[in-house]
Amino acid sequence: MNHIISQIVELWKNEESVIDIENNLNLWFQGWNEWLMQHAIERIDKELYQQYKHKGWHVDNIEPRTVQFVFGKITYYRRRLRKEGKPSFIALDEALGLQKYKRYSPNTQKVMAQLGANMPYRQAKKSLLISSSVTASHSTIHRVTQEVGEKVQHYLSKYNYKSNLPKTKRKKVKALYIEGDGLLVKGRQGDSPTIHRVIVHEGIDKKKQRHTLINKMAFSSLDSSKDAFKQAAHYLNQVYDLKETLVITNSDGGSGYEKDKFDTIVGYCHRHEHFRDTYHVYRKLKERLSFDKKMEGLMIKAVKKHDWSLVESVCATAESRLIDIPEESKAIRKDQIEKLKKYLYRNWEYIKSFKQRDLPLSDGTGVCETGHRVYSYRTKRQGRSWTKSGVANVVALLTAEQNSLLKKALSTEVDSIVEPLGEDLKGAVRQALKKPRSTTRTVQTGKISNYGPVSSFIGKLGRAFS
Repeated sequence: MNHIISQIVELWKNEESVIDIENNLNLWFQGWNEWLMQHAIERIDKELYQQYKHKGWHVDNIEPRTVQFVFGKITYYRRRLRKEGKPSFIALDEALGLQKYKRYSPNTQKVMAQLGANMPYRQAKKSLLISSSVTASHSTIHRVTQEVGEKVQHYLSKYNYKSNLPKTKRKKVKALYIEGDGLLVKGRQGDSPTIHRVIVHEGIDKKKQRHTLINKMAFSSLDSSKDAFKQAAHYLNQVYDLKETLVITNSDGGSGYEKDKFDTIVGYCHRHEHFRDTYHVYRKLKERLSFDKKMEGLMIKAVKKHDWSLVESVCATAESRLIDIPEESKAIRKDQIEKLKKYLYRNWEYIKSFKQRDLPLSDGTGVCETGHRVYSYRTKRQGRSWTKSGVANVVALLTAEQNSLLKKALSTEVDSIVEPLGEDLKGAVRQALKKPRSTTRTVQTGKISNYGPVSSFIGKLGRAFS
């Protein structure tokens, strides 16, 4: 211990900059991590072999492998086992959940995929290098993001939401909010994929400074809005009993997001109230009356009051104010006023506020439009274009992350590899962790690989153990 502390003090003394001191100490500790993990992994491999040795397996070969973990790059040796009439395999790799020919551990792949899903791949490369010891090219991060995204898509399509609830019981809530909307992204070769999204939540938690949604669950699809609604319906049927629930739905009324689409997934409930998204309504008002700001303000007030006679009056007044302008422009503006009037008429029932409907709630809608930012920040602008499969994998990662299912999705695949080992793996780990009976202390020796100068900190650490 004193020897180690002396090395740290020596490293500290040899540098003048505090930043250099911390960076070099980080490299020094990384070397320690790699050395310790190498020997720990090889020890587990030895104990794991003992479990198989009693079953007639023997060592066919001892092979090296290098794997990049989040804490460092580890090169270790493990046994390939063989038995007559059985294919050879490497028990340690299966125990660690490492796939063939993969240079990165499952957790490292998860970190790379998370960064790749949230920022451009070149930026993810820099962030990865800053936050960890992992080095990977932007093309590697792109490939890993797509591979992991595809696995997450497959997992979400078969996920059983009821597994987290008591058997035969479904949740009963006073109010439930459901919203749907689509986000168009730029595609390649003239194809523009649409991200179809549906969000379900139980209201807004205002106790925190930043308001959050209660039990939010997001669903997305690149195929169609119908598929997104199908996922939401699957979730509702498994988790909620809506017989005594007030269901609030909200959308912009676009194709695939009409009220009847929500009726289909809600089914039988205590009461269903559908809203037209306020943001889209007021944006439509401003677009149609952009040539007359005074009438625009009066129309907004009329809509807020939900007074149809006042809406007609504003439309008539706006049309009468079209004077001293060319006939062509006048015809265009009259057409805009008429279109606005028809739009409001079609959606008049859904424009009513919570108070005007005498509901025991005051807000909770409009979150789907806000939630687009998670996807739009990654998929739009900066000249980005996507294939349908490429954006689908990124969207699956972002959705799983929002639903806190990303770790579970990736762990399930690893567990499916490790599970067949059962008690053999557990027994090997227990044996590896057992304290030796002998009280005689021995000095452990080892070698640290160094691909840089001998004067580097990894080189100095290597000499310390040699």
